[in-house]
Amino acid sequence: MTELSELAADLVRRQVTVMIASSTPAVLAAKAATTTIPIVFTTGDDPVKLGVVASLSRPGGNITG
Repeated sequence: MTELSELAADLVRRQVTVMIASSTPAVLAAKAATTTIPIVFTTGDDPVKLGVVASLSRPGGNITG
């Protein structure tokens, strides 16, 4: 497990209200850690191409940018 994955899992255990991810590796770790806690992210990469969201207009799930 990577350090970011461990940190994301720790946030899930702490039952945070929202997660903020400011890089592609961070958003991927957060996405893998939870499907219920809202995740707000920024990334310079295409989130649809990365599989982070279904589409820009309708991200779906618990992730938004």
